[in-house]
Amino acid sequence: MRGFCHIGIVRAIERLGLQVDEIVGTSMGAVMGGLLAGGSNSHQMEQAALDVSLKDYFRLNLVKFFTRGYRHASVYKGKAFKELLHEWIPQESFEDLVKPFYCNALSLTDGTTRFFGLPGAEKMRVSDAVYASACLPTIFEPAEINGDHYIDGGMTETLALRIARAREADLVIAVDLSHRDMRKKTPFKATLPHILYQTYEVMGMALNENNLHRYVDDKTVLIKPKVSHLPLLEMPDVNDVVRIGEREAIEVLTTHPLTRYLCDPEAVAEEDRMVQRPRDHVQLDVDMNACIHCGICAATCATQGFASVPLGDVVRKLHNYECTRDMACERNCPTGAIRLQNI
Repeated sequence: MRGFCHIGIVRAIERLGLQVDEIVGTSMGAVMGGLLAGGSNSHQMEQAALDVSLKDYFRLNLVKFFTRGYRHASVYKGKAFKELLHEWIPQESFEDLVKPFYCNALSLTDGTTRFFGLPGAEKMRVSDAVYASACLPTIFEPAEINGDHYIDGGMTETLALRIARAREADLVIAVDLSHRDMRKKTPFKATLPHILYQTYEVMGMALNENNLHRYVDDKTVLIKPKVSHLPLLEMPDVNDVVRIGEREAIEVLTTHPLTRYLCDPEAVAEEDRMVQRPRDHVQLDVDMNACIHCGICAATCATQGFASVPLGDVVRKLHNYECTRDMACERNCPTGAIRLQNI
């Protein structure tokens, strides 16, 4: 449900006058991306989100649990969700979309990633590809496509930067929903859903570290909306989630050097009165009383923000402009000595 903040990102792009040529999405980003590529604007996307009822689309598979037990494939029925996607994204093929759109899913039979929508790929219904990309394992039944079975593409690639690189984009606006307050603990609950969702979230953060390390470059503008307080599968206030995404996107896009001069000048001038510092760098703060000079930060950071020296580990760049913003140093610090600011 955090993925609804993509709607706010789209609204910010519309307000700032930016033109998007191609759209790439994975998981809930594929759902929102499919709507956008199909011709929906942010207001139509928000109305669609408001029509969603978790009671309607997250129905427990109680009968199959009673009859088949652990041999059944999912906690919830995927049929209602799939029908919703057919309604939202009715295009029979990717060629019918208004803008080029790509999404990914993971094959359960051979472990490979399948990219849907690429030129020359076989024709298929867009909503089927989107369901495969957003089909969270054990939550919904895997998507069956041409004899293969697929699950959520975010299981291996939480942010689809690889395909954006393959498309040789001049500029990539990437939306990363893995932001989390490392100082805030999540109370443990001895329930299957809680354990599954926490596992997915932590696993996604770890995967994202590697993804951002490898693919974030000087053509990437990364937006990280603060959505960690929202439960994964509880219906939020859609309007509030949209506003979170819009506010974050406007602040980043009007201050980042790659997008600032592409934006509507009036919008930039308005933001300049409210934003105190650019959002294209990360401030590295270390509590030296807590630091044990273990060297993990220097080994983890992809942009050499830290360094190991004979007298101990030090911060090399207080304002790290090259930071991939993956928060790996803070997440992996064994003593919690590192605190990232302006992220």
